[in-house]
Parts: sequence; C-alpha cells; structure tokens
Amino acid sequence: MPTVAVAGGSREEILELARLSQIEFKDSVKFKIFDTEPDIDHEDTWEYIQCSNEEEMVRQTVESVVNKEADILLKGGIQTHILLKEVLKKEHDLKTQELLSHVALVELPALDRQILLTDAGMNITPTEEQLELIIENVLNVGKAIGLTHPKVSLISAAENYNPKMPSSVLAKELTERFKDHKEATIYGPLSLDLSLSKTAVEHKQFKGPIQGDADILVVPNIDVGNVLYKSFLLFGEAVMGGTIVGTKVPIVLTSRSDEVQSKLYALKFALMQITEH
Repeated sequence: MPTVAVAGGSREEILELARLSQIEFKDSVKFKIFDTEPDIDHEDTWEYIQCSNEEEMVRQTVESVVNKEADILLKGGIQTHILLKEVLKKEHDLKTQELLSHVALVELPALDRQILLTDAGMNITPTEEQLELIIENVLNVGKAIGLTHPKVSLISAAENYNPKMPSSVLAKELTERFKDHKEATIYGPLSLDLSLSKTAVEHKQFKGPIQGDADILVVPNIDVGNVLYKSFLLFGEAVMGGTIVGTKVPIVLTSRSDEVQSKLYALKFALMQITEH
C-alpha cells in the first residue's frame, strides 16, 4: 500500500485531503503524519507521530522515505525550503538527478488530453544547461506516467527565431542539443498557441514537428511558468497538481490556498509516478 509521509500534517486541510483520498483511492493509500501539534484526527484516518520540535519532525518525515516506510513526501505546515534542505542532505542519498525541478500535471477542459508543464515552481532563471536537466527530469516523469515519445514544446513568444529574445535563443540551442533524441521530440522556439491549438496551426499555416499536439510545455523561466500556471487555473478552469522531481520519491508541495481538489490531483499525479516502483 503506498504511504504518504507528511511533514507538519496535523492540519484541517491535510485531514480533509486524507479523508477524500480514502474515498478516491478506496482506502489503498496510507497517510503517516509527523507534527509537533496535537493530533486532530479522531477517526483513525492516519498514523500519527508526535515530534518534540520542527527539526525532529522534518528529519523523521524524510527518514521514513529513506527507510522505505513511505513512498511520497508531502509538505504540510512547514516552509518548503526547510523540507528540501533535509531532503538534500547527503546522508539521505535521495537525490537522483543533478537538478531538482517542478513538474505539473494539467487537465484543461479545452484539450482532450493531459499535459505536463515545467518548471513553474522552482528554478527561477535556468541556464541552458539547467534547462537541459529540467527537460531530462520531465521526460523521466513522462515515461513514469505512460507517455510514449512525447512532444516537448520549448515555449517562447513566437515560432520564428529571434536572436534578441533570450527564450528564443535558449529554445533554438536546446532543440539542437536534443535533435538526435530517440524517445522524444524536443522543439522550439514555439508559441503557446502553436503548441496546443491545431486551429492556430492551420490559420498560421505552420509547418513543424509539433503542430498543436504538444504533450509537455517547457517554460524559459519561473515568471512565464507561474503566469501560465495561474492562467490555466483562473481562466482555463484547469485541474492541476505539481510535484518536485529529481529525487527517489516525488515531493508534493501544497499551499493552504490550494483547493482540496488540486491537492488531491497532485497526490494522484505523485502516485502515478511511483506505479513502477
């Protein structure tokens, strides 16, 4: 049975998530809660571990995945950097990739498929080398959730190369780097409309390896990613959930402002990533 370890989990929003998970996953997912606060669960919804201070709480949460007692990490009532600092300690040996990155699973009513979006939540202004690692991370996630030969769009403002536009330059260089990739098509620069809309492709008479059928969107920086992520949520009626990847277990970062359905979707996304493990 997959187990979710939660640092700072004795919170109403986490309890609601655990209760909904019992219904959604038919009691096939277990929650292991670590906290310094009193246990608010009175219905045996989860296993609770009382901790004396925040440092012990975070350490025990991470050690639960190191010791294979849990399969997913979920951030509760603590700051993200505190959890990630513990995760990245060398003695835990949890890091599998050179760079950690954020990947979101996006379900838009306007599309007939799910897409992945990266990196909208972690790396601020990635270099070309870092973007290459971000692409490798999302390809690993795509493979884990069943994508075969995904089409990866490197987002810029336009499909025409512009040497004065940093995102355009990065996209062109990365397309060249990945041109011989056997398991995916990585292409850019490409605008958002040509990445996702076949109607836009027809209107612009665009010819290229991605024609409105991108499976993965790679943004050039966190500003573009954050605006796109929130636009999907606010105006695209999207259901979205993200995880930090590049470690042996997916890390689910939820905010108290997130709708519970978004938290549940993020957890579902994390579970998809561990099905082969």
